[in-house]
Amino acid sequence: MLTVQQRISAFSDLGLILRDAASPSPSSREAKCIKELMDRQEKHNLWFTTNNVELSVRAIADMLDQDKLEKWLGKYRLQDKAMSKKTLAVIMAGNIPLVGFHDFLCVLISGNRLLARTSSKDSELIRALADILVNINGAFRDNISFTGKITRSYDAIIATGSNNTSRYFEYYFGQKPHIFRKNRNSVAIIDRNTTNEDVGKLGNDIYSYFGLGCRNVSKLFIEESIDPEEIFSAWSDWSYLLNHRPYVNNYLYNRSLFRLNKQHFLDNGFMLFKQDTLLSSPVAVTYFEFYSDREQLANELGMQAGMIQCIVSEKDTVFGHTQYPGPDEYADNMDTLEFINSLQ
Repeated sequence: MLTVQQRISAFSDLGLILRDAASPSPSSREAKCIKELMDRQEKHNLWFTTNNVELSVRAIADMLDQDKLEKWLGKYRLQDKAMSKKTLAVIMAGNIPLVGFHDFLCVLISGNRLLARTSSKDSELIRALADILVNINGAFRDNISFTGKITRSYDAIIATGSNNTSRYFEYYFGQKPHIFRKNRNSVAIIDRNTTNEDVGKLGNDIYSYFGLGCRNVSKLFIEESIDPEEIFSAWSDWSYLLNHRPYVNNYLYNRSLFRLNKQHFLDNGFMLFKQDTLLSSPVAVTYFEFYSDREQLANELGMQAGMIQCIVSEKDTVFGHTQYPGPDEYADNMDTLEFINSLQ
């Protein structure tokens, strides 16, 4: 039985290996193996470019800093030996690389058993990370299982999908304690005090992972009197996205659709910007709205909290940092670790 500190140490060691793997010249054998897997992900999934996979691996390595893990777990009453070890079934999404890692972390660092069904689009890397964790400390071996279908006995389930798949989750798995996640989007607020540097950093929040993650900003709220074209022209460094054929196909398709429907839009040459009240935008499109009253905007966003993952502003998530969440930043803002602890 691993103590809490042993679990923290094992994940911290995993983080060091991942940091090495994402470096220009990995040094350890494990890091070199991970690097080889990272470099071939695009062959299985065209959206998993080397840059995006490296971003995900670096973000996880940052999350697994030992001090961060200890500070995070200090908020909970984790025991070296749980009163009864539970089996958590986890259905992982596949929209961005290693998107299911945080659930993987929460289940195992709490001392419980993981029964994971990976997405067919993102299966190889998470299994490799599990193997490395077992190599770091063999006591994890009996706590990690992967399956193609959730049919075996389990005590609770965590499933991530869309608004449509959540109904499927509820029908098949709703009788057990659960967390079922739906679609989420992130937004950014730009006002007269937003610096040019912050606007530049916002490009990371919009364009990383081609905008496919729930932490990607898909909607901008811009203070009235600000010229939106001055903002949209600040992200020219991301024009290399035009080298990615699936992204270009979405860009050209949406541009043609807007023209066909005679809908007004702005175009910075590689992304479209359309004034719209919706939060969720298509690939290669960012929606925006103007606002005049910050307090009123805050109230409106509060009413839509169930659909928002991050708010980027000088008062909320820092510009440019949505893709580097800490271990205490939970998907759908639902405390996964508290849910797991409540099963004891």
